[in-house]
Amino acid sequence: MKNALLIGTVGLALTVVAGCGGSGEEPEIAAAESTGSTDIVDKVADTKSLDVASDFDFDTARGIDIEFDLESARGMEASVSICTSYDVDGDAYDVDYESCAVRGPMLDGVFSHSMEITNEFDSVVAVVWFQDSTMVPLHREFSIEDSVAASGARGIRAANGQRRVIVWE
Repeated sequence: MKNALLIGTVGLALTVVAGCGGSGEEPEIAAAESTGSTDIVDKVADTKSLDVASDFDFDTARGIDIEFDLESARGMEASVSICTSYDVDGDAYDVDYESCAVRGPMLDGVFSHSMEITNEFDSVVAVVWFQDSTMVPLHREFSIEDSVAASGARGIRAANGQRRVIVWE
């Protein structure tokens, strides 16, 4: 019984070692079958041989400046949440508050903040919460692509010299 167990263990170890080994050749990358493409990508020796357009943006996130100035919130205690995961059904918002990247107090109807948002998100929802529980929270959806492109004059300049600004007045 010990010999059978030993032989099985050694056999398994050899299979794992053989499976992890390489051929010593450079990697060859084939096109994915799911795209229907039959092209084969040439062998790549290292990254310095890659050609990339000079205007290609390697950033994985965008800088967003937030500027809210709500007359309807003046003189009231309120806070702001800005979230990336939500659903909209007519005028109703179903917000996943675990996805809120920004939370903070709104002072006399004004809220100003900066954040980074990864490129996977095209929009965010802002929620203004009032301390007075009789007040209904305000919701507003912002498309990141449609937001105002700001020059470096406001906020910190991003790598490409531009930041996005979402404004709610």
